[in-house]
Amino acid sequence: MLEQATNYVVELKQNAEELKRRKVELEGDNKVGSQDERLPVLTIRDMDSILEVNLITGLNNNLKLHEVLSVLKEEGVEVESASYSSVGNQTFYTIHGKVLYSRIGIETSRVHERLKRLIH
Repeated sequence: MLEQATNYVVELKQNAEELKRRKVELEGDNKVGSQDERLPVLTIRDMDSILEVNLITGLNNNLKLHEVLSVLKEEGVEVESASYSSVGNQTFYTIHGKVLYSRIGIETSRVHERLKRLIH
């Protein structure tokens, strides 16, 4: 038991060091300009008949949410909820929708490409 406890403490110490290293790395990424270069970020999750769209943009992005919602509607998604919040210089959007024709499904790669063209 003593050996297991010692191994566990060593493992915790290694994890703490790794987290400290990642923190320093992430703090370096938060410097002016570096974060904006990675924006916008778009992710789409397809969970059977539910579609979740997550989008992160900079505050200077002229995103028109109604255009995003129109693309989803054209692709056969009924938007059930859409929300956003701004933190620092970023805006986070979350959209939940229901696939209208669940037997047919939805081509998420096409939705992703259309939205990507719209936000870039």
